[in-house]
Amino acid sequence: MNLTYNRSLQPVYWGLLHGVNDLAAGFLLAAYTLTHGYSDSFLFISIYAILGFGGQLPVGFWLDKQKDIALFSKISLLLLPLSLLFFFVSAEAAIICSGVASAFVHVTGGTICLQVHNDKSGPLGLFTAPGVLGLTVGGLLGEAGYMLPVILLLATVFIAMAIFRDPLPIYQRPEKKESELDSHDLVMLLILLFMCFRSFLFDVVNYVAENYEDGVLYIGVSAFLGKIIGGFVADKVGVRKFIYITLIAALVLFQFGKNNIYMLCTGIAFLQSSVPVTLMMMSRSLPYYPATASAFSLGASIIFAGLPLFLVSDKRLIYQVFGIDWVTILFFAALFTLVFILGKIFLKKIIW
Repeated sequence: MNLTYNRSLQPVYWGLLHGVNDLAAGFLLAAYTLTHGYSDSFLFISIYAILGFGGQLPVGFWLDKQKDIALFSKISLLLLPLSLLFFFVSAEAAIICSGVASAFVHVTGGTICLQVHNDKSGPLGLFTAPGVLGLTVGGLLGEAGYMLPVILLLATVFIAMAIFRDPLPIYQRPEKKESELDSHDLVMLLILLFMCFRSFLFDVVNYVAENYEDGVLYIGVSAFLGKIIGGFVADKVGVRKFIYITLIAALVLFQFGKNNIYMLCTGIAFLQSSVPVTLMMMSRSLPYYPATASAFSLGASIIFAGLPLFLVSDKRLIYQVFGIDWVTILFFAALFTLVFILGKIFLKKIIW
């Protein structure tokens, strides 16, 4: 297995920018919730989520159409400091601009990493890992005041200088590669993945948040370490073996380690370690559309996962039903079996 990486430092620079961007977003949202009521706070958190995650798809389509990485890099590096400057004028405008900036940073950074390190998940871990930690830390610094935006502005300027000193890759569509995973593996892995997320959402988050004062920080650090280490380990051991081991381990740790903070954090790290790999797999599925692949993996999947919370009026129903293990397993098994059958009928095969 070829473990040689391109010498480009762009994944490091864009990982730092990703961390600063999400730290800024976490700070802006936390600061807003501290000074506004529940209704206004929920509204603008929702607006940010729609723009920052849902907005990645149109940005991805646009980048794949324009094929101009330098232009989208400049837009990303313009919107982020603009959102920080808006903080001194209008908190609402700052959040809206931050959402748009997040969409551009995620898609552009993901595309650049896919271009400079073709078929490698390690550099994708360098890019994705700082985001969750930045968002966590930013959320804890909601009372930091006016000094934090100034520091983040300066950090953005230095990162921008580094990005444009190192040559940006030229947009290109790589040759399509067959995945190590067949369609049967895909169905089983999707079921495992959603079972893990069910345990994560309904058991882990509630336990950590309720029993530990810094529970959110534990989650952020664990996710950061999982992503940044997992990408390089997957390159070494292979995608199939890595995903099966990490997802099964995460599921076991979530189910049987609910009262042990160290087991829970390890489970979170195992779960999040699959993020760089899923981004690489998505790019294999859409080899002619790397930006769209980044948008699907980093943005659309999060929006789709959160849809039930917006579509169901009584949120307690979701927690009660999907808090039962066997109901969750049956639901997602039926869902992905249906997807598998439709894929066989209409697409003849599922390409991963």
